[in-house]
Amino acid sequence: MENEKRVKDIMNPIEEYSTVDVEAHLCEALSILKKNHENIKSCAVGTFHKTIFVTDASKNIIGKLSMYDLIRGLVPESAKKPALRAYRAILSSRAEAVADEVGEIQKRFKWLDNTFFDLVKQEVNTKIKDCMSPVQAILKEEDTLNWAIYSMFRVNEREPLVVRDGKIVGVINLMNIFGELLDIVGPECNVNW
Repeated sequence: MENEKRVKDIMNPIEEYSTVDVEAHLCEALSILKKNHENIKSCAVGTFHKTIFVTDASKNIIGKLSMYDLIRGLVPESAKKPALRAYRAILSSRAEAVADEVGEIQKRFKWLDNTFFDLVKQEVNTKIKDCMSPVQAILKEEDTLNWAIYSMFRVNEREPLVVRDGKIVGVINLMNIFGELLDIVGPECNVNW
């Protein structure tokens, strides 16, 4: 269809997003997210997002930090290791090996006995690089919205980056798609945007 909207018609320009250096600590990202959240709540003039893009020393986007990533960053690294050895040990008949494995797991998850306050204080100096999500540009400006939706769910990416000539120029998110959906069927469903 000739007049079909393309990704470039609904994407958010990359310039609308805040950035943070990969070597920064969570405190810096928290400050940016808090400011953006306050601006969103107060309906301040401008566009504010709940995602921050992470840049390297050359200012290239290499990752993103969403509220989910920020909260996930509070989980100590030791707790993120798989516990498959412990599972196998439990299945074995060697009681000493099982006891050692259980003891190791208990140490790794000791942080669960702490308060949330203690956890936050302990992990607040985590570096962005240790909790960011990697990004990849999977959409082109000329892609159709159908392709954008398919791509988002195919690679499980809620905010895929959009490129033009190999350069990141925008972001598509579920609200962009939702807005288009409401434009199309809102009047029919008695839902005004």
